Amino acid sequence: MKKMIKKVWKTLQHKALILLLLLNPINSYGVTETWQKPKFITKSFFEVALGFEYRSVAQKVRKWTKPVRIYVDHQVGSKEDKLLHDALLDAHIIDLREITNIDMRRVKSIKQANIHYYFTSQQKLPALVKRVSGKSSLKHLKTSVCMATMRASRSGEINSAVVYIAVNQARMHAKLVSCIVEELTQVLGLPRDSDKVFPSIFNDRSTDDLLTGLDIVLLKLLYNTSIKAGMGKAQLRPILRGILNKWQKQGKLQKAAKKSRTLALCQFMEC
Repeated sequence: MKKMIKKVWKTLQHKALILLLLLNPINSYGVTETWQKPKFITKSFFEVALGFEYRSVAQKVRKWTKPVRIYVDHQVGSKEDKLLHDALLDAHIIDLREITNIDMRRVKSIKQANIHYYFTSQQKLPALVKRVSGKSSLKHLKTSVCMATMRASRSGEINSAVVYIAVNQARMHAKLVSCIVEELTQVLGLPRDSDKVFPSIFNDRSTDDLLTGLDIVLLKLLYNTSIKAGMGKAQLRPILRGILNKWQKQGKLQKAAKKSRTLALCQFMEC
């Protein structure tokens, strides 16, 4: 896979443009001492894992309990563009699979998929969202160049998700990579953005395009076998405390920032 990614990268005609888009990879390490504290991580987990981005619901954990199958629908772009989009997404899937141990892969048929991933245009986006996610989702498009929706059972098990990337707008605003990374990560069960969580891709004021050390820890917490779909704050607090205290003693929290720099997508971007 790494050889394929490197080969695709070398053949892309838009490398200079992409490098301009990615001038700010992982650059928020001056605050690692703050985010590595178990209490801060616990608050961050509650912020992004409980509740939805666009509506108020009962606060509980949602996560995938079955294999994740992703179907990619390319609606825009040249052959080189599509190769780039595929390579960036594939690298991120590798990262997420390694971090969470989720059985996650792309499929060639939409019938096999439970995540539908669209690379589309801003012009096509309203009609597409209305058709796929429903009219009620259109109100969230006013300030978005990318968005995602997910559906979960009452018990908190995620059943399906849709990701929309408006490629032309994302590139215009230098958000292509951050959109690819953030939206797929969020539909794994971390759906809410918050300015209280930093450094993180879930913070709209952050300049991070790739998963930070904190993001990696949040994902690992969510997919720890002790964390069950449907859990609320009262159930989570003692479990999170136990896991985080153990990780802190083992030095895993301190190593998370370093780990973020060895991810496949970071290697793909030569950061």
